[in-house]
Amino acid sequence: MAENQAQPSTEWLENEKVKRILREYLDETDYRIYKELNRDGRISDTELGDRVGLSRTAARRRRKKLQNEGLVDVLGVLVLQEANLAYADAFVTLNSDLSQDDFDEFIAEVAGEELIYEIDEYMGEYDLLLRVWHASLSDIKSYLRNKLQAYDVVESYDTVPVTKTHKAWHKVLSNGQ
Repeated sequence: MAENQAQPSTEWLENEKVKRILREYLDETDYRIYKELNRDGRISDTELGDRVGLSRTAARRRRKKLQNEGLVDVLGVLVLQEANLAYADAFVTLNSDLSQDDFDEFIAEVAGEELIYEIDEYMGEYDLLLRVWHASLSDIKSYLRNKLQAYDVVESYDTVPVTKTHKAWHKVLSNGQ
């Protein structure tokens, strides 16, 4: 490896907890590939190989395998706070007598909403988390009221505005600072 090339990360080796959790899904090299793609999803296979200690061909083969298995997805993320957009978490409680078909239909409908960028299912006090963005918090409030109150399956919801995100997708966010 040339002197000016980055040395392969040893982060996997230093974190036994991560190693135990991910061992079933990823080996050390795959985890390093994941971390490098998370830092820069547009990295070339040549640069990726240099950073993780593989040839370009081996890096491409492993990256493609991880993508094909659904373990890694290279995507673009709009950092809402960097764009000065409002965003909030809506914690949703669904009616207790909800059928699986009605649940699936509700999820399919809200998944099609452009302003809802994440949907997570929970156990406990709330059933779902909907992450929502809009031009302002007032717009979020109106949007959620109109959307969620239109569904009989929704018993209640609580909205918590996000004031600042410090870290997302394993990246520390600076918001211009």
